[in-house]
Amino acid sequence: MEFLKNERKQILYSIMLGLVGGLVGIALFGLSGYMISLSFFDPPFFVIILIIAVIKLFGMMKGAFKYIERLLSHEATFQLIGRLRLDYFRSTIRTGRNTHSVKFIQKLNQYFEQVENYYIRIIYPYIVAVLISLLLMVLSVYFGMAFVVLTGGIGLMLLFVIPKVFEGRMSKALEAREATDDALYSRLYHFIHDYTDLWVTKRAGREEARLSPDMERIRRNEDKVAMYEAAMQFIAQLVQISAIILIILMLQEDTPLWVPMVMLIALSYFDLAMPVMNPASQYRRVRAAVSELETDVPQEETGAHSEVTAIQVAGLDFRYPNASLDVLKDISVTFKKGEKHAIIGSSGSGKTTLIERVIHGDPAVTLYNGDKEAGHSALRGNASIMPQQLDFYNATVMDNITLFGHVERSQAEAENDLEALGMAHYAPETAIEFTGRLSGGEQKRLHFIRMLAEDKPLWIMDEPTARLDDRLKQKIWDRILSKPTLIISTHDLSRLEAFDFIHYMEQGRIIESGPYEELMQQKGAVYQAVQRFKDLL
Repeated sequence: MEFLKNERKQILYSIMLGLVGGLVGIALFGLSGYMISLSFFDPPFFVIILIIAVIKLFGMMKGAFKYIERLLSHEATFQLIGRLRLDYFRSTIRTGRNTHSVKFIQKLNQYFEQVENYYIRIIYPYIVAVLISLLLMVLSVYFGMAFVVLTGGIGLMLLFVIPKVFEGRMSKALEAREATDDALYSRLYHFIHDYTDLWVTKRAGREEARLSPDMERIRRNEDKVAMYEAAMQFIAQLVQISAIILIILMLQEDTPLWVPMVMLIALSYFDLAMPVMNPASQYRRVRAAVSELETDVPQEETGAHSEVTAIQVAGLDFRYPNASLDVLKDISVTFKKGEKHAIIGSSGSGKTTLIERVIHGDPAVTLYNGDKEAGHSALRGNASIMPQQLDFYNATVMDNITLFGHVERSQAEAENDLEALGMAHYAPETAIEFTGRLSGGEQKRLHFIRMLAEDKPLWIMDEPTARLDDRLKQKIWDRILSKPTLIISTHDLSRLEAFDFIHYMEQGRIIESGPYEELMQQKGAVYQAVQRFKDLL
């Protein structure tokens, strides 16, 4: 593969060291068997001591070869993974793919984990196992062609036939598990996020029960994979036992003293071949992951830089996969350039889902450039987006702000932004780990700084001030409201009067919509929500 070019030396050395280490290990077991046979003749004591010393020496050599081989193979693999990960992010960061999706990052991490297993658990040990199988076939010529056939048959069964038989079955079971996982993901996320409201309204038990069938399907698929793995190991054990029996039968009449040595060599070979069987049976899935990462990223669609003057949502209905109820019901609303729109409502009312459908390009959502349709790709050129779930990369603060150079921002500007939003303890060159370093509020602020750097005319934001203190909320709102065109989903009603239009959602519908003053005079849902918010303050 092309991206192996910088690691070819380490890979070659790893295979050579693995091969030598494997042969030393087999020689170690062979000498142990030879010593057992030799003890039958009551050899001189110094001969036994010499053999033991050689066995010890071989053991040290095997450990040293194994350590260096692992060092080189892991170094090559992690260098490869790091470069591949960075290249992939750089190439996809500004394409039509939803890189803000937690599911995208989760799936991508699965791909990289599979690639890692591909090289550490398949390529190096598998090539070594095949080469040792061929060498053992050559050495078995000493015992006759029957032994050559037996050695070749065992290697063929363990390294090719058994993994191939189970490859398709395990691939289907794992694909079914992932498909169910994808369907469960959205439901589980909303269940956790909205649990307080569900508990207060006594719907938590019912919603939890709806998760059970998908979770049960996942468990069944996992059990099926475990069953295939156990069956594969069982068949391999039968092959080993059969091989041992055949070795005894073939040697016991003419050369019975060779039996301990040959048996221990066979057992050593089995220890080498068995660990690669399960990874080899998953080759199809791993190869698919590698192909996904090697695939050329599609070019940006034509019209991606067209101006967006309006976003029209017409009769939008939406339900999550395998769900029984619609999350959004007959949503119709138009967001025009130069207008500020606030979407409010209780948790679970559908605000986040509506924002996501606009971002992802639902068929019911149409973008316009004047009187002409602009195509959904135009949203990327016009909108900065803050989804509910934020993503960052294990890189520097500056890389996360500029998306690895796709957004222009000077270091001085970044430093000023960080200081203004209470993050001066981070320098632009500070390396961050999204999984363990950034708090929820820091994630919001760092993403907001990224939006400032992008400087797009339209901002689409989901809960922009969540997890922030009052001082920071005011700073963020001041910057947000300076933008001419806004679509904001929020529970924070402190600046509602600054918006041109308010849309109140309940149970997946927009039940009230209009300018702030008009809605307050009507004393409907928006008025009551504002009063409740003031009472909480």
